[in-house]
Amino acid sequence: MTTLTMKNAQALAIEYVTAQGVRDSVTAILNSAYIAHVDGDSKATKYIVTFWGCVASRDKKALATLRSLFNRVTKAVNKEKGISEKACTVKDGAIVEVTPRVKKGAAGGGESDGGESANAEPVKDDASAPRYSIAFQELTRMLKREKDEKKREALEVALTLLAPKC
Repeated sequence: MTTLTMKNAQALAIEYVTAQGVRDSVTAILNSAYIAHVDGDSKATKYIVTFWGCVASRDKKALATLRSLFNRVTKAVNKEKGISEKACTVKDGAIVEVTPRVKKGAAGGGESDGGESANAEPVKDDASAPRYSIAFQELTRMLKREKDEKKREALEVALTLLAPKC
């Protein structure tokens, strides 16, 4: 750990501000590039895919941050243009819609063992649908905050069982 001095604090603050500026620039560039992609500009598509590939080949943490940023940008643009409510990502050299993590009939952390789950058929109870949706959202928030692995696993199971009812 570095020594906690005022000089180090000032240097860290400068790095932090610079990093925020870079993040804002990347967000703006990705936003305009994605809008151009949606409008059919193949250069914009190639730009996004190339940028993504360069980040992915260098640093996994940076890729996770980029994925999150790109999800927010694409979801906002898609919603604004009336395309869909889903976010996008880059996969196999193409821009595609994000696949949700919790899948109907999945066992455990979103992985399917090929078997049928007990709740493979969704329950269509219109009166309870909003209640299930609210419960699903709250469990998702709890899962994001939870640190204990056993509690996380229990929340994932609950989300998996609740997903078909939402």
